[in-house]
Amino acid sequence: MEQLAQSIRALNRFAGEAPSGAILQAEAAVDAYVSNFHDRADKVVALDILLRDLARLRLRAPELDAFLDVVEGHIDDLHRDLARRPS
Repeated sequence: MEQLAQSIRALNRFAGEAPSGAILQAEAAVDAYVSNFHDRADKVVALDILLRDLARLRLRAPELDAFLDVVEGHIDDLHRDLARRPS
């Protein structure tokens, strides 16, 4: 759980900074978080949990909507990539 909390804090920090590289940093934080899980099913669950927590962040900080849209798009891409891999 601490890994997830660290990832959410990192995404929130990157969103607050808002430089052009913030999205790349946020995507790297998501990739690093997911890389901690080795089983495909665990990665899928980790991505779902991350999406849920980003939805909570969106409720608390609606000014981050545009930033979170891009990060959630990256998570969706990771989901699709995992779905294409053979079981």
